[in-house]
Amino acid sequence: MATLTHPQPTPVEHDVRSLGAVLVSAVVLVALLVGAAGVLGSIVDLAGWALSSS
Repeated sequence: MATLTHPQPTPVEHDVRSLGAVLVSAVVLVALLVGAAGVLGSIVDLAGWALSSS
């Protein structure tokens, strides 16, 4: 009687490009958050200046 052997799945290698994409997206997200914080700070500063000068 012959035994059937199923082919073993090849190990999945982690792709370096996917890691690079994750790192780039993290850098872009941090840059957007820093930019939004700067814009919000400018708006608050402008509002404070407008209210104090009247």
